[in-house]
Amino acid sequence: MDKTFNYINKSKLSESLLRKHCVSVRLNNDELQLLNTKRGETSKGEWLRLASLDKFPPIVPPINIEAWKSLSEISQKLNILISHLESKSDGSTLTKTEIFAVKRQISELRSCLTASSTSVR
Repeated sequence: MDKTFNYINKSKLSESLLRKHCVSVRLNNDELQLLNTKRGETSKGEWLRLASLDKFPPIVPPINIEAWKSLSEISQKLNILISHLESKSDGSTLTKTEIFAVKRQISELRSCLTASSTSVR
């Protein structure tokens, strides 16, 4: 078995950076459940060490699937609109319908990005 997993090159770490003290803690079921909820993917020991130093690891919220779908739809519509506008001949002006479509898609995108509720539409 390879023993490099926990290997630390002590000559590269200064004495003040080397973690050599171990602290044990006992928790009841509710406390353990709370710890597991708060720590996410971080190990229990690492999370407790960071928490004691007021350096909580960042919490990445789960993806909002509805917002993701809405943004994907808006992106598709904008790509189609851009393709249409790029296919126009040089020097031709935008029609009122094209300008309206661009404004509507920008407004929909803005609304989706600034939605404060869980529902995007």
